[in-house]
Amino acid sequence: MFRLIFITLPLLFFNLVRLFLFVLCLFPGFIRFGWYYFIASDRVSLPYDSKSVRQRVDVYRCCRQQQEQQDNPDGSNSNVNMPVVEELPNNRSPVVIFCTGGAWMIGYKMWGALLARALTAAGMVVVIPDMRNYPLVDIPEMVDDIDLAIGWTKTNIAQYGGDPENIVVVGQSAGGHVACMAIFRNIQRKIAREIDVVATEGLGVFVPDDDERNTNISSRILEDDALNDAWSASDLKGFAAISSPMTLGSVITHSFRRHGLDDAMVERMFGFKKDEYDPCLTLHNFQSVDDKEKFLKDLPPISIYHGTKDKTVPYEASDAFYEELRRAMLDESSISFVSYVGWSHTDPILEAPMDGDHRLHRDLLNDVNKWTTSPCLIWPNDSKVNDRLC
Repeated sequence: MFRLIFITLPLLFFNLVRLFLFVLCLFPGFIRFGWYYFIASDRVSLPYDSKSVRQRVDVYRCCRQQQEQQDNPDGSNSNVNMPVVEELPNNRSPVVIFCTGGAWMIGYKMWGALLARALTAAGMVVVIPDMRNYPLVDIPEMVDDIDLAIGWTKTNIAQYGGDPENIVVVGQSAGGHVACMAIFRNIQRKIAREIDVVATEGLGVFVPDDDERNTNISSRILEDDALNDAWSASDLKGFAAISSPMTLGSVITHSFRRHGLDDAMVERMFGFKKDEYDPCLTLHNFQSVDDKEKFLKDLPPISIYHGTKDKTVPYEASDAFYEELRRAMLDESSISFVSYVGWSHTDPILEAPMDGDHRLHRDLLNDVNKWTTSPCLIWPNDSKVNDRLC
């Protein structure tokens, strides 16, 4: 009680004031941001499950920028910088599923509107799933939500111009962590089915004794199968994590405690299975080399993006995950790590795009071109996308 009254509550209040001042400084940009989200975007909101009103996706249909070549009498082109937006005909576009951040507590699908604005102009369909937050659910159930959203996208995205065979998953901060665990858990279930073992509710796999081998796979796996027959991790063309907590130990030490969140709350948030939902530890949690090789074989290409001045999720968390992947992967060309010197936790997705700096968006475009079989996409020459918002 002492810690709650004299440490936790004052820190939460202080951070709330900081957040208010942050929003106030960027308010002109947020006005244009809101106009795009509610009025200007070609966006449709759809349910991917029926348990909660939060289980919805925003689908941003792709558009392309064309320059009208209408010459003036003097031979000049008055409309060269006036793009015409129209849907891509016939050809289905590559799909980016973007999972937003929010410390597992304040995530919302609207937070990804700036990324959708940029990538749809470059020729992609962008799907942004919402998910239930803590304390309504714990992190294992958030992973369930993203799992369902990926399955919904695989099944339905063709109706909205997207190519279900060219899907890339991207996550920022907590969204990157949850998306990564959804992919990892999907592969773990596949391994469990193939070797006919009983799996725990988390990610660890153990080999049953002779009596247990005569039983069916656990009810948890059967329940998961009912939710996830629609997709497989090996179907994904790639995964990108932006400023994401891929090593939970450093996040807990440097961020949660600094913000006044005690260990007991963190344990509850992770459903008392924090180690099982640590991406870095997951790569160690296999009983055999054979199982680990099967796991890595189905893992899609991975790109990691992180700002060096991130004080919310330490840069070292991504660096440690990248080094663990390098040690585990036989083909290092399937992983990459991009450092943004001087950038904070939210610079890649918020402050930089508002200032007209689209380095992250361009890097994601390059990843999509590299990973998918879609026609090569080109960054739009469109002032509405490239100019500053504030």
